[in-house]
Amino acid sequence: MRFLLLIPEVRELLAEGDHAGRMQVLQEMHPTDVASVLNGLQTDEVAKVLSLFPTDTERDVFSYLEPEVQEQYIAGAGRERAQKVLQSMLSDDRAEFLERFDPRVRDQLTCMLPTAAREDLLRRSTFREDQVGSFLSADYAVLNPLLTARGAVAELRRQAPSKETIYYSYVVDRFGKLVGFVSLRDLILADETTPVGEIMKTDLVSVTAEADQEEAARVIRDYDLIALPVVDTAGRLVGIVTHDDAVDIVEEEAQEDFEKMAGVTGDSEGEDFLAEPVLRQFRRRAPVICLLALFWLMTASVIQGFEGLLHGNVLLVATMPMVMAIGGMVGSQASTLIIRALANKTASPFRAMLSKEVLVSLTLAVVLGAVAFGNSLLLQTMKGDSIDFGATAHIAMVIALAMGADVVFAAALGASIPNLVKMLRIDPALISTPAVTALTDLTGASIFLLLVTLLL
Repeated sequence: MRFLLLIPEVRELLAEGDHAGRMQVLQEMHPTDVASVLNGLQTDEVAKVLSLFPTDTERDVFSYLEPEVQEQYIAGAGRERAQKVLQSMLSDDRAEFLERFDPRVRDQLTCMLPTAAREDLLRRSTFREDQVGSFLSADYAVLNPLLTARGAVAELRRQAPSKETIYYSYVVDRFGKLVGFVSLRDLILADETTPVGEIMKTDLVSVTAEADQEEAARVIRDYDLIALPVVDTAGRLVGIVTHDDAVDIVEEEAQEDFEKMAGVTGDSEGEDFLAEPVLRQFRRRAPVICLLALFWLMTASVIQGFEGLLHGNVLLVATMPMVMAIGGMVGSQASTLIIRALANKTASPFRAMLSKEVLVSLTLAVVLGAVAFGNSLLLQTMKGDSIDFGATAHIAMVIALAMGADVVFAAALGASIPNLVKMLRIDPALISTPAVTALTDLTGASIFLLLVTLLL
């Protein structure tokens, strides 16, 4: 926010033609901070400022601009300027940027690129959006194993301006096969005459271009990598996935799982809540809600079957929703914890997880049963009429027992459904929460009414 105060100053410098002064204000700032300033300027002003930067600085600042500012700049910069910006962008940033345009405009912009860049875009299009090959970076540093440490540092100095990272350099043989990697630190500390082949590490960790993006993010996290090499089926190096890509993947997957667990289907396409059209939100949220509404007919029919039992007994009618709601809450908690364990690959065998959840729920059942007993007595006392304490305590005890039984059963159900769904090769986050919500309502009503029938 503090950088927004620079906008009037930059505009004043532009008006005065004080290029040196303007550069003094911006040249020491991080690209993301410069972009924050430029986002508040007009397109022609953005163009004037960017034209003063070296190509690599212009590229970095451009990548942090708001998408709307980027598109306006490309549209108004003219063919030559737009071509320069597109060609200077890193391969993965360029692919992500072009994806935002409609096909007609995208084809026009793609024609400005050299053959290698067009082939890179075509290769990416053969992969699904959730596969590594669709977003990997082709801007990685490569070294020959016969180079000396001194020669390797000189080679990295030459490659650096066009590479996303040079901290890790990848060593390939004459066929392009990945044989090792070396860090910049190791090169600097090594004897200048030592060949790269003797410095490099050969304990390689890599993924294929067909791998799921979650796998790539997990490997980067588990091995604490700055970048992860991507190879084809023959072991040839085709790209890298950087740690910032992993952060984006984790954030995207977390958002997706959050929406699934909330019963929201479909793809929000990254849109802001207010920006997303009402009809699209309706289509994403309606299916699960309608399904649960239809499923509740079964619950309603069960309750209707015990109409005679409930008729005239205000205490039973008043406490049944409490038992159903608490059971549903416990089941949802259990389901959420199991889904998280499955997603993080920390899940234990099904029997162990079920046993643990049942033990926890038994403790909860004792506490919640006592709460239900106290609530029932309090509700009956609040009526103000004279009551038969023995009869009321009997009813309250049955309600407490129903609460405890429902809590244990709901917890077992919540722990079981994600595992069962996973066995069917369905994403547990997609169906578990709606299923647990629907089933715990049904079982909660059934357990409550069955125990009331048997014990009253």
